[in-house]
Amino acid sequence: MILRKTFTVALLGLALSACSSQPDLRPASPLPEVANTLNTKPLWKSSVGNGVGEYYSQLSPVVEGERIFAASRDGVLAAFDKDTGKRQWQLRIDKLAINDNQRSPRIAGGLTAAYGNLYFGSENGVVYAVSQAEGELLWAKTVAGEVLAAPAVDEGKVVVHTSSGHLVALNSSSGEQEWQLRNEQPSLTLRSQATPVTAGGAVLYGRADGRLGIALLATGQPVRDTRIANPRGATELERMVDVAAKPVILGDILFAIAYNGQLTAHQLISGQELWKRQYQGSQDLSTDGRLLFISDSRSHLFAVDARSGMEVWSNTELENRQLTASVVFGDYLVAGDDEGYLYWFDSQTGKLKSLQRIDSKGLYVAPVVAGNRLYVQSRSGDLLAIDQP
Repeated sequence: MILRKTFTVALLGLALSACSSQPDLRPASPLPEVANTLNTKPLWKSSVGNGVGEYYSQLSPVVEGERIFAASRDGVLAAFDKDTGKRQWQLRIDKLAINDNQRSPRIAGGLTAAYGNLYFGSENGVVYAVSQAEGELLWAKTVAGEVLAAPAVDEGKVVVHTSSGHLVALNSSSGEQEWQLRNEQPSLTLRSQATPVTAGGAVLYGRADGRLGIALLATGQPVRDTRIANPRGATELERMVDVAAKPVILGDILFAIAYNGQLTAHQLISGQELWKRQYQGSQDLSTDGRLLFISDSRSHLFAVDARSGMEVWSNTELENRQLTASVVFGDYLVAGDDEGYLYWFDSQTGKLKSLQRIDSKGLYVAPVVAGNRLYVQSRSGDLLAIDQP
């Protein structure tokens, strides 16, 4: 489904898996005036196919060793030297025999690097494994439903959570299915999906019914599900409570947030609730180990003390600008928006310190941090590296 840039839809830029009623016209805040004092000029710039265009996507690059790997929705996968941006190899998935029906590969799930390979999925319900060394396709397997988020890879398994509610584990070497867990889906859900997280022999995954599920990684047997939000409201849209943000684990505490729901902290092992606060959203949380950073459904930014749940600061300057999730980069918190601006905030105060336009086509996923460098992928397929200021 294509995103409409002429207005902010009811879910502030997130497409739905079923049709909604009239769009909710919410004007975006004007661009703030900022005295840019940071040196954030890109170190290098390259390109990856045609990017993702105006389609909803969670496709994100990944850094492994001395290279960064990135892909485009239409099937270009490439490896670049992370210091120079020089392309080392390129694979055209749309040209392979497995794609002989001439349909676009529609790569959507972000890349995961593990075992010397790259693992990712597509809106066509295909999961791929490609070697990092040469860019050789190792296997491609069809699963039940679209794969909109990056897989979790651990203990020889590639785990994906599909748009149809299936949690599927594939063998990382062969692609053969090892187990599948099915969950019922509400009639209306976000198109966004959370990347599963593995910990202690279990896989944790956000569900569209407002719960965070936990299953054994070895067998897929359900262990527990934790209620993050309860459906409320008069309409199906108001009752949407998808847990579409990747869970965060700090020590023995698990943090999760739900759309139309709340931010919660639970003991990882027992599931005991420690606190909950009224924040809602579907973008991934980020953390510096002390604070949790939230980009909510209105594009407001918040910092919350992870131990107590108390709000430390908030920034509402960028309301309805369709902010991406944020990332912690040195002393800064960095996020992009749908008009292609990259924003730099003081992570301890929330004050906006600098902004720059990366691509007029827009930014759609959080930047990637690797060491002292930030990598940004834009809608048009530009890939940029920025050193820490």
